[in-house]
Amino acid sequence: MAGAKGKYAEKAVEVLRYISEGHSNKDAAKKAGISEALLYEWLNTKVEFLESFKEAKKQGDKVRINSVESALLDVARGFEYEEVRTEYESKLNPATGQYEPTIKKQVRTKKRVVPQTEAIKFYLTNKAPEEWKNRVEQNTTGNLATDLQIRMVSVNPKEEEFPSSEADVEV
Repeated sequence: MAGAKGKYAEKAVEVLRYISEGHSNKDAAKKAGISEALLYEWLNTKVEFLESFKEAKKQGDKVRINSVESALLDVARGFEYEEVRTEYESKLNPATGQYEPTIKKQVRTKKRVVPQTEAIKFYLTNKAPEEWKNRVEQNTTGNLATDLQIRMVSVNPKEEEFPSSEADVEV
């Protein structure tokens, strides 16, 4: 029985590490060398494991969010990458008597992905909403005289030229 408990302690730590790195439950179990069913059994029967699992899941979510945010930022900025095209040919290997693929030619090309306008808009409206609002604000009071005064401010900012009351405004 001590061996089973030792396996749990060892494997539980591995599972939690993989979960905190952002892996799915299925992948974390597989990487730790246990079945997904056993992982769910531990979650249902071991309270301390469940609590640790929840914390690891939060950390994993942060890792995934940071990764996606980084990819979004790359698309918003544009980026370069190198494309490698490899051509192969078959050559006879005298030792085995088999034809084996060998590299005939490799061509490396730098490619540029231009910034994407929608990614830029999305990033700015979500990361700096006060400076990059994606909406039009209308501040009206319903009072025609006040609204006209506000409009006149933008045309001619001299205070003495504004009507002083509703009676001075021609409708």
